Amino acid sequence: MERESGKRGVARPAWEALLALPRADDTLKFWKSDWWGRSTGHVLTTVNQLRDRGITVVSLTENFDLGTKEGRFMFAVLAAAAEYELELRAERQAEGIAAAKRREATSAMLPGKKTTGQPRTISPAELATLRRPVDDGISVTEAARTLKIGRSTAYAALAAR
Repeated sequence: MERESGKRGVARPAWEALLALPRADDTLKFWKSDWWGRSTGHVLTTVNQLRDRGITVVSLTENFDLGTKEGRFMFAVLAAAAEYELELRAERQAEGIAAAKRREATSAMLPGKKTTGQPRTISPAELATLRRPVDDGISVTEAARTLKIGRSTAYAALAAR
């Protein structure tokens, strides 16, 4: 199984080895078209090279045969959609990272507060309710479960007070 990315410029040795295996009159069946690569041009070139070698290519999920003009059209559309989706995801990720950096640079943190995010939500009464069963020998995990709080929140609360 290949663990490499399908993005441009990344070597995919398992993929290249697979493409070398089929011979003329073989059928290469694949699960989904978005595994072929991230560049529409590269994907279509690969499919055309297989067809030139006499290899039939069939999609199982999308249920089309690349031996037909309709199948090739649908494959090209799906390859273009996969490339668009990848670029859109990368763009959104870059925007999110930039927004996080802007927030970090201009954040007006309270004095002494070092982290952002949701504060702990355990009150002194809950802490006392948590501490009683723990002192009686029940595990922190079980005590946290009864209070419906996270285990890590319970450990942090017990360590802080």
